Amino acid sequence: MNEAQQILDDSVNRFFNARIDRDFLTRIEASHWDDALWGNLVDQGLSQVLVSDAHGGMGGGWLDAFIVARACGKHALPLPVPEQLLANWLQEQAGLAPHTGVAGLLVAPIPGTALSGNQVTLTAERVPWGRRADYFVGVTSASELLVLDTAAARVAADANLAREPRDRITFTAAPILARARVALPSDAVRALGALLRSAQIAGAAAACLELSVKYTSEREQFGRALAQFQAIQHQLAELAGAMASVDTMAATAAIAMDTRGITAAGRNALFEIAAAKCRASEAVESITRISHQVHGAIGFTYEYDLQFLTRRLWSWRAEFGTHGQWGEQLGQIAIAEGGAELWHYLTA
Repeated sequence: MNEAQQILDDSVNRFFNARIDRDFLTRIEASHWDDALWGNLVDQGLSQVLVSDAHGGMGGGWLDAFIVARACGKHALPLPVPEQLLANWLQEQAGLAPHTGVAGLLVAPIPGTALSGNQVTLTAERVPWGRRADYFVGVTSASELLVLDTAAARVAADANLAREPRDRITFTAAPILARARVALPSDAVRALGALLRSAQIAGAAAACLELSVKYTSEREQFGRALAQFQAIQHQLAELAGAMASVDTMAATAAIAMDTRGITAAGRNALFEIAAAKCRASEAVESITRISHQVHGAIGFTYEYDLQFLTRRLWSWRAEFGTHGQWGEQLGQIAIAEGGAELWHYLTA
């Protein structure tokens, strides 16, 4: 992380520290949105980190996006900043100026059979904050980026375990606002969404570790702080190791995106992305288990901050691909490359 990225990290975390607390998170779980905070986020340019200077963005790279997404996870931000980052980047990759407003990301590739002229008819499942979207962004099975109007979209509200909107959106002859070929694989939304979720999991894991260290240092039993007991120390060390592995692998995947992208034949960033999301999803079980164990009963109460993090961890672990799905993709890469080349992947 260079000096500019360290400044970005400090600035984003200060911004969230000043605005997000338990009262805010409790209130927004009922309303699912906060116009004031979203407006502040947009004004700060956090949703435009990957947008070029020409379109009013920061002109940052994927490691910058990792920093922002990690902070979103650390503070349990209940707004679609990572999704907006990706939607804006996809539009620029297709040569389009990013639309204003909230983007709804269609995770699965849009099949060619859904297209009819300049309209789309299909159902998209579990669209993050779909009910709030001013437009929808998706990539077709033929690697064409589509920007869809909300006018012909019907929303069936749903939510994940963290009570974040994950809606079913049905498009019936929905107008295509813009379309363009994009030099990306058809599953680019899933892959890059997995990278951003890995960053969010890393941030939430870091916050779980901080809460656990703080609680066990302050709470006493038998005249000693809990953190002085060897069993607790062992659990905290295991928690720190799990967090560090997710953090490192997600950052490595972001760096791989900056250096190699996901379009190049052969050695691209897909291996690192698959490894990061596979590990992040796998680590959620131990991260949440240990965090709740060292907190005891208080960790499960709604009045304590921990559950805002762990409910998101359990939700994010399955989004944009599960541990098993990304593990299968890693296996396919290993088979395709062969043992000698895979060893180079691991050691280069």
